[in-house]
Amino acid sequence: MIQVKVRNIGLDSITGAPIVMLSDINNEDEIYPIWIGVAEAEGIILKQSGVETPRPLTYDLLKNVIESLGGTVKHVAIIDKKDNAYIAEIVIEKDGEEIKIDSRPSDAINVALRFDAPIYLEETVVQKVNIKDIKTADKTSSAEGQEEALQNTETSAEAVKTEPEVDKELEEFRKMLENIKPEDFALKPEDKKNEGN
Repeated sequence: MIQVKVRNIGLDSITGAPIVMLSDINNEDEIYPIWIGVAEAEGIILKQSGVETPRPLTYDLLKNVIESLGGTVKHVAIIDKKDNAYIAEIVIEKDGEEIKIDSRPSDAINVALRFDAPIYLEETVVQKVNIKDIKTADKTSSAEGQEEALQNTETSAEAVKTEPEVDKELEEFRKMLENIKPEDFALKPEDKKNEGN
């Protein structure tokens, strides 16, 4: 297992779902993304931005309960993945005894942040992304994209040059549309008589 920290919250460009980016504390270029819910993302953002709420929110309440019962969070860990869902655990220490609580990763991370507890993950469970690789890929795809856009522009320009003359009927129809007035759609007296039939 490796120790990670919350680097930031991002958004999935396709679904718009929040993603918590966990980075290896020994190598911040190694990122472990986990898709989470909006409420859980808000909990992380509120804690990291230092926003104080007038009343305890869910994760603050959980912290108060654990402390009131004489416990503290030793650490949290993302330990497994089943049916496309990550499995985490919150390890609570109370009276020298460790209590492991099954949890979603987003909840475990929120609790860990409130206790300043370490966050661990099993690196074979969560897919790793390297920021340097992404930046390199972005530069390459950007250069390729610019080249492709340039080729498309050239192709379009050629298409315009070789486009056949516009059909005369279509041109006449366009002229007719330009000269239409709202009055042209008003009912004529003879049409009003027939309207009742």
